[in-house]
Amino acid sequence: MRSSGISVIVVVRHLAWLVLILCSWPRVAAAQAQQAPKTDPVEAAALNTILGRWGKKASWEWNISGELCSGFASTEIDWDYYPTINPFIKCDCSFSNNTLCHITKLGINLNNFTGVLPEELGNMTKLQQLYVASSGFSGRFPSTFSKLRNLKRASDNGFIGKIPHYFGSMTNLEDIGFEGNSFEGPIPENLSNLTRLENLRIGDIVSGASSLAFISNLTSLYQLILRNCKISGDLRALDFCKFRTLISLDLSFNNITAQLP
Repeated sequence: MRSSGISVIVVVRHLAWLVLILCSWPRVAAAQAQQAPKTDPVEAAALNTILGRWGKKASWEWNISGELCSGFASTEIDWDYYPTINPFIKCDCSFSNNTLCHITKLGINLNNFTGVLPEELGNMTKLQQLYVASSGFSGRFPSTFSKLRNLKRASDNGFIGKIPHYFGSMTNLEDIGFEGNSFEGPIPENLSNLTRLENLRIGDIVSGASSLAFISNLTSLYQLILRNCKISGDLRALDFCKFRTLISLDLSFNNITAQLP
């Protein structure tokens, strides 16, 4: 009888383990599902369309098994550590309880593309940083860029036309580099809305005339370069005491009167 009792106890223990495993399996499966977030389908379609138009393919280093926001694209390591991967993206996969990824950075510097920037870029509405310097683009900014309200950094290329007014509504911008273009003036006055700007670099405006009044609210600036922008006016009209963080200033080749206070 004692042996029979021991056998019953063993069987009960095995049954208990089996029940525990079966009950925990849905949670394990759910956890595994959470470990594989998916790229936003609209953004994925936009990026795949763009890459196909450029004759490029997503790098296997950030596109594992057909998922764009995987590999290096989803890690915390900054892309500066991977200069040979081009194009490169970075994603934020914390959306919808860590099941959805949005593309937040796109780097396509130093390529030999031609034509205008693709309008599909406007579908990447969570994009924060866009690097296109020395990539061969020209023409005007597409109107769809007005949807990029999360953009923090925008770099230049061989763009023409006027600087679009919608940049003045991108109030998250911290860095604008519009040098080496052929923009027409005037510089949009509503850039004064960009109070988070830390670096503003605009150069070689080919026509029109601008004033410095728009910078009066940009008191977070560290660097201000407005070289050869056909700017006129009197520096004494600005209160430079408000620019406490400014460490680099270049207003050369303009029609500015008076000296810095």
